[in-house]
Amino acid sequence: MRAFTAILIDIYRELSSKRLFWLSLGLSTVVVAAFAMVGINEKGMTIFGILLEIPFVNSTVLEPGEFYKLVFYALGVRFWLAWLACLLALVASAGLFPELVSSGTVETLLSKPILRYQLYLSKFVGGLLFTALQITMFCLASFVVIGVRGDAWEPGVFLAIPLVTLLYSYLFAISALIGTVTRSGIAALLLTVLIWGFLFSLNLSEMLVNSFRIAQIEEIAAIDRLVATQREKDVAVDTSDLTLEREEAVSTLATLSKAHQILFITKSILPKTEETAQLLQRWTVHAANLEAAAADDEDETQSKRSRRRGDGNFGTTRARERDVTAAIERDQHGRSLWWVVGTSLAFEAAVLAWGCRVFSRRDF
Repeated sequence: MRAFTAILIDIYRELSSKRLFWLSLGLSTVVVAAFAMVGINEKGMTIFGILLEIPFVNSTVLEPGEFYKLVFYALGVRFWLAWLACLLALVASAGLFPELVSSGTVETLLSKPILRYQLYLSKFVGGLLFTALQITMFCLASFVVIGVRGDAWEPGVFLAIPLVTLLYSYLFAISALIGTVTRSGIAALLLTVLIWGFLFSLNLSEMLVNSFRIAQIEEIAAIDRLVATQREKDVAVDTSDLTLEREEAVSTLATLSKAHQILFITKSILPKTEETAQLLQRWTVHAANLEAAAADDEDETQSKRSRRRGDGNFGTTRARERDVTAAIERDQHGRSLWWVVGTSLAFEAAVLAWGCRVFSRRDF
């Protein structure tokens, strides 16, 4: 325990001596300060005391509490915590492991009663703890701003702390391994961001293919319902055109199902950064009573389009777009917590084990 405490103190000294650490902390403070400078009254919205008269954005339409929740959800949860906070944490901590293996620090640390793999894991945990500290400070400041300015005290905002730390841990494990192998903080940062971009592209591809696959399932169901309706009116009705449409939809579904299966299997063995970010949004929305704010943030034109039948966003001609959208949402929300978090943690454990092995076998 003493060795672990000494490593934490060493990490604190190392991070606090870097400008990037304080820069990332300062940016979080700036974001919260800007958040606090936004206000609302009966005439409109104010930014740094400047009144902006915007229709439907005033205290007669939105209560101050709901307004600040909306701003926190749109900027704090969806933008800052899910993306920039993790990126800044990576920038600040990218040099932890390269500096450990490329300087005389490792010899001093290994002189303590601690095994090499324990040193590696302690360094990793220490980096997570100080990242969690930054996120805690942001959430605490946001909690105070929403409470003081909006008179809505929502402790549910603190749920973001473990979720953002979890999301960051996937990326930090990769950064630690790359930094240990390459001994370069720049390489660790750039390659980790590149892998993060690949995971985003993979998620987007799987989501799109799956959406089109579900749309074809809904299309087939819509055709079957239409055939049944026509035959109820006239048993001898000619449905050959609908039969041809159904055959084409079945063929398309088979192709999309194969493509989706490949993408899904690939995605299952990798960390789910996007799904974890979505968990952050959904759970924080529920815990902090941000449902109304999240609903207001949705695109209203989408609900109008969802009433149409035919020429949908996913190539359907018979199925209603709102039915397709609802089916896609059910499928996304139906993915278990074990699949999202459990498999991601399994990947992280494998990467950490690989990093421990490399670090333990390296000559210093």
